[in-house]
Amino acid sequence: MTARLRLYAAVSLDMCLADAAGGVGWLAPFESEDYGTAAFIAGIGTVLTGRATYDQARGFGDWPYAGKRVVVLTGRPLDPAPPAGVEAASGDLALLVERLRRETLRGDIWLLGGASVAQACLALGVVDSIELFLMPVTLGAGLPLFAPGGMPAAWRLEETRRWPNGVLAVTYTRR
Repeated sequence: MTARLRLYAAVSLDMCLADAAGGVGWLAPFESEDYGTAAFIAGIGTVLTGRATYDQARGFGDWPYAGKRVVVLTGRPLDPAPPAGVEAASGDLALLVERLRRETLRGDIWLLGGASVAQACLALGVVDSIELFLMPVTLGAGLPLFAPGGMPAAWRLEETRRWPNGVLAVTYTRR
């Protein structure tokens, strides 16, 4: 079975992945709740991410994706000692996604982002599912998940879940 490319992210109600400065500190009030992220990550074989998201994750302390293959889209060399399993990639994104689908033998591919990587994959039509956690916060400005004028696509609602703190999870698959 071919690995699926799954866009899995927390977004503000105004559909931003990060605030205007690229930060995600606005997610801190929601960190004490279990949203099933550990179970999701257990089903992931490869993480596809952009350079800014990689650099941000490197600043969190312990590497959060230990044991996973992590492919960083970048035109620059990675830091001198990247964590085990981390590799840089550049070039044709559609070809890269197809290669990762073939090479990911166990689990799916997590499209971790950030915004430009998510928007590019959506525009190429290579995203198989969109799994969003809508956080009860509006940022007013930030890095939007969906680019204006992006590629139209039809999606089928598969699941919704809600938590008492106002978080709503929605899962869509491509029709």
